[in-house]
Amino acid sequence: MEALLVKSLRESPRRPGRYLLELSDGRDLLVGVAILSDTGATRVGASLTVEQVARLEDESVIIGLMDRAMDALARSRRTRSELEMRLRRREATPAQIRVALDRLEASGVLSDEAVAHAEAASRLRKGEAPARVRQQLRKKGVAAQRVSEAVTSALDEARQEGFDEAGACRAVAEKRARSLSTLEPAVAERRLMAYLLRRGYSGSIVRRVARDVLRRTE
Repeated sequence: MEALLVKSLRESPRRPGRYLLELSDGRDLLVGVAILSDTGATRVGASLTVEQVARLEDESVIIGLMDRAMDALARSRRTRSELEMRLRRREATPAQIRVALDRLEASGVLSDEAVAHAEAASRLRKGEAPARVRQQLRKKGVAAQRVSEAVTSALDEARQEGFDEAGACRAVAEKRARSLSTLEPAVAERRLMAYLLRRGYSGSIVRRVARDVLRRTE
């Protein structure tokens, strides 16, 4: 088999620190500087073995996965599980996806712990009950231990600022009750209770708060 040569090599204008490598068979690869050094692909005209080309191709896929994951992280908070699901749509092996995400975690760019805490704090501020916050974090693929730690920490911080579950439920109920004012009392109560239960508040708190709020809006 004819040896492949490095046809051209230049830094990517869109991805600083990444290099566009063109092989003599027309393949284009995007890689980092470390793999160029490891494979000897550091200059135009360099001859590459089949094994070296395979390593460059593998690295190019991993680099592409990392860049796509970082683009997704730039748009919103995402857990490792969520990113893994997105990356599965790409033409990549499970091992390549794992390596890409491991590197992002090692660099600190990807952190389920940070996502869980930020998400828990945000959801509590928006009026969601701790039970629902835990449920939503589990849906995002956060490990059970991290969910517990994140919600506990976020609750401690919120309580220092005056948060309590019954008060949060009441604030949500009062806001929702405005849109139910034209309904029959029994219907309004059922709908308000259903809404608060979906937000994760316990049945005992929901019953007490819903009746009290609707009584004061009559």
